[in-house]
Amino acid sequence: MERCLQSVQGIVDEIIIVDTGSTDGTKEIARRYTNKVYDFQWINDFAAARNFALEYATSEYILQLDADEVLVDSKKELQQKFDKDFYYLRIKNDLGSGQYLSHQFIRLFRNSPDIRYQGALHEQVPSNFEIERYGYLSSVGIFHEGYKLHLVKSKQKLQRNLNILMKEIKERPTAFAYYNLGMQYIIEEKYHDALKALKKSYSYGSHYAFTPKVILDIMKCLQNIGQYQEAIKVGLDAVVLYEGVPDFWYQMGLVYTEWGLIKDAQACFEQCLEIGEENTARLVQHYDGTGSYLAQGKLAEIHLILDHHEQALQYILQAVKASPDTLALFDIFLSIYPSANKEELFHTISSIWPFSSQRYIELIGYLYHRRNPLLCEFLSYFEMEVVYPVSVFSEIVAGNYEQARSEILNNKKEASEQDPHFAHNLLFLSLATNDSSLLEEWGGDTPLSSKELKWFKKLLDNKIAEEISASKTFQAVWKQLVIDAIQLQKYEYIDLLINATNQSELRLLIAECLQSFGFDDLAIQVLVETNNRQLNYKIYLVAAKSLRTLGATDDALFYLEKAEQIKKDFSVMFEKWQIYHGIDKKAEREQLQIMHDSYPDSNWVNQALKEASF
Repeated sequence: MERCLQSVQGIVDEIIIVDTGSTDGTKEIARRYTNKVYDFQWINDFAAARNFALEYATSEYILQLDADEVLVDSKKELQQKFDKDFYYLRIKNDLGSGQYLSHQFIRLFRNSPDIRYQGALHEQVPSNFEIERYGYLSSVGIFHEGYKLHLVKSKQKLQRNLNILMKEIKERPTAFAYYNLGMQYIIEEKYHDALKALKKSYSYGSHYAFTPKVILDIMKCLQNIGQYQEAIKVGLDAVVLYEGVPDFWYQMGLVYTEWGLIKDAQACFEQCLEIGEENTARLVQHYDGTGSYLAQGKLAEIHLILDHHEQALQYILQAVKASPDTLALFDIFLSIYPSANKEELFHTISSIWPFSSQRYIELIGYLYHRRNPLLCEFLSYFEMEVVYPVSVFSEIVAGNYEQARSEILNNKKEASEQDPHFAHNLLFLSLATNDSSLLEEWGGDTPLSSKELKWFKKLLDNKIAEEISASKTFQAVWKQLVIDAIQLQKYEYIDLLINATNQSELRLLIAECLQSFGFDDLAIQVLVETNNRQLNYKIYLVAAKSLRTLGATDDALFYLEKAEQIKKDFSVMFEKWQIYHGIDKKAEREQLQIMHDSYPDSNWVNQALKEASF
């Protein structure tokens, strides 16, 4: 609230605040900036609350802001003389991690009794007016933090919003109401329900300013329910309707990536860069960076998958230059150097990322969240005081296990509540000190079950642990334990973990981690076949990829054939194609034909087959 009011102080003629029942001191803050603070009894209708505020406005124009928004007017356009009834402003919604959704909305309009808000939720002033009544203020913007997913979900108002929308649809069904219902279901991850609502919205009319966003969200829902082919069909229609806009190509790239058609995804992201960001103003809502740094980041990821590290590095450097605050790019950069020396990597980062205190604080927070030992290089360089819970991980990285243990014991009351890595720290320290007493004392405060804790204790006693039904939580903890050992170069712990279990599922997780850090020889040795066909499929793919990396192509093909006997999907076919490519033209062409027969929707396969036929 305070940042919002500070941003408009001295710019607007009057500030009007309507409070719908706050209990957190909001009105006290508001009265420091204006004496026009009014109470409105909440009736589950946002438009009614807005219109109540309009009744007190005396100025010629209305500028509407929410409490979690900040006004930006770099060229003082708001000081000019207005001659339109409605003005669109660009609103930049912070989604977290340096990613933004921008959209245009009427937030500045003439103070007239004929102009009032409509819509009980996601209210707006009517926008179906003559074009001559509209204006755009290009340098005036609004920065909004309230769309961060954790904030949206933490408001615990999902059911309230749903009730409002259902009531509104029952009384006055519109394309906009159904669009908002679809968005509500997406937040709740109810993608089938969201898809129905979004299709209903489109059926009410496809000429609205928000229609492109409806189409994008339809694609996302189809992707989330695994209907990749249908999502691509929608996307191909959309790029014809909205030519020169990167968002649809970007979304198709995401669909193709999840589908496994990696080269088709690459073509989509390259098309995004070809289009650029210039035409994004044509969309009412646009994901910033789809025509630049986000697409470059995705291309870096694809080239990593293809083992093209130089190309991956070039793309990520371009992306960072364009958007150094997007933390997702930092994650991709680190994956290019999985086993790099920490000091050298820190100096490399310092030379690439422009320094700013806020940016580096965010990088430090991100490194802690990711449990990356590089965190300590940042802490040391900036001589930052380390407190709990960061102090525990810092001591673990330094090899001061007893001090790390003391940090936990000295923070008994807050230990499990404040530290998101509490379970990971307990397990690693127990492993490093060969002492299960921490698990015995604190295990109940971890998300692990008593059976899972007993299994880990047996592991610490250097006994072969019996097979266990590995829950998602158990697998996540196990995987992090392996990653900790690799990143801290405690390879003796890797040996202990390998020797502690013959369970194929757990050994596969170890192998996947080893492979991601470039230890392909060891990854192959760890793998153990099982009676579970689906698990074997994953095991064969990991084995084949490491064997191909090591140059053992015949052995790689052997495991790919075994995988194909279980499931004949694109990832297996593509691995085989990569082996044949540039070595055996006949086998390559035959493989492309097989891929074409199974995946006729792949434009890349179709083009590659034509080229291979000449």
